[in-house]
Amino acid sequence: MRCRRLALMDWEIRANLGRHVRTGVDAHGWRWEITRGAEVAQVVIEISGRAWSSDPLSLPEDTRHALETDGHAELLKVLGQDDPPRVIRCGYSGCSYPSADELGERPSRT
Repeated sequence: MRCRRLALMDWEIRANLGRHVRTGVDAHGWRWEITRGAEVAQVVIEISGRAWSSDPLSLPEDTRHALETDGHAELLKVLGQDDPPRVIRCGYSGCSYPSADELGERPSRT
């Protein structure tokens, strides 16, 4: 029964780990740490370079809110997911959650 109860628990935000830059990607943002029981995961919110240099009022609402909140607004949207995305990408087309396969990486979770 314990596993079943954990699956019903939402993730909680533990900390904003600060600014994040991924090599080879024209985007940067913030790395957040979330927890669910004993599980720990990290989620990166990336904002495209074009979005960073644009007038915020010209951006989609979700991208603008991600910029205004250091990614917190987008992070809140995924806390109820059983397996939250490792990376949330925001730009001129809004925010999206690429799969681990699309990123070429496996999720970081302990």
